[in-house]
Amino acid sequence: MQVFVPEIRTARVPAAFRRRAAACCLLLLLLAASAGSASEAETILSGMQQRYAAAGTISGSFRLTYRDFGIEQAEWGVFRLAKPARMRWEYAHPKGKLFVADGKESFLYVPEDNQVTVQSFTAVEMENTPLRFLLGSEDFAGSFFITSESASEARFEGSQVVRLTPKGGEPGFSWLLLEIDRNTRDLLRLVMREHSGNTLEYVFSDMQADVAVSDKEFKFTIPPGAEVLRMVAE
Repeated sequence: MQVFVPEIRTARVPAAFRRRAAACCLLLLLLAASAGSASEAETILSGMQQRYAAAGTISGSFRLTYRDFGIEQAEWGVFRLAKPARMRWEYAHPKGKLFVADGKESFLYVPEDNQVTVQSFTAVEMENTPLRFLLGSEDFAGSFFITSESASEARFEGSQVVRLTPKGGEPGFSWLLLEIDRNTRDLLRLVMREHSGNTLEYVFSDMQADVAVSDKEFKFTIPPGAEVLRMVAE
């Protein structure tokens, strides 16, 4: 018995058409990867937001590194935060440095200079700082373009790095990187690039939510003989 096998002819495709087709396929792959990346980043951010929105207090340890064109300075210590805008940052280095916010004003004490800087610091003003992410009240999608960073940007195992680029306005920074624990949804690292090119990096550890914090933690008494600088908003 003869079996009929259809003849298959291979058409010759012009090289220019093949290049355009390959470029289109690559673009589609990149767009699909970008969409998946954004979706994953938004999920991670949503988890962090829900975790901190449900907490009345947050405490932990911090390390703050300031980088400015070859100059690098580091400070570290412990912090406590209570909603809506009360904070206490105690520095182990420089020893004795202290930042306290009582919900109305903030006090920065530098013992080396025996100087206290006082300025208004309400819940509204807290919302204008990157530390607002510890409050869980941020509308990420409304305020930022959200993208996932590559795994090479991560400093900690089991984390996801998310880049936030402001959509508009003048927030005081060009972009932020948030490194978030995939399991606990804790904020592990925050990097802020200022418009001047300076970089501030916070690294957080030993994070705990809803720990008991006394109201006395957020009271500040100006040390005797300290110079007081009172900042007034323009």
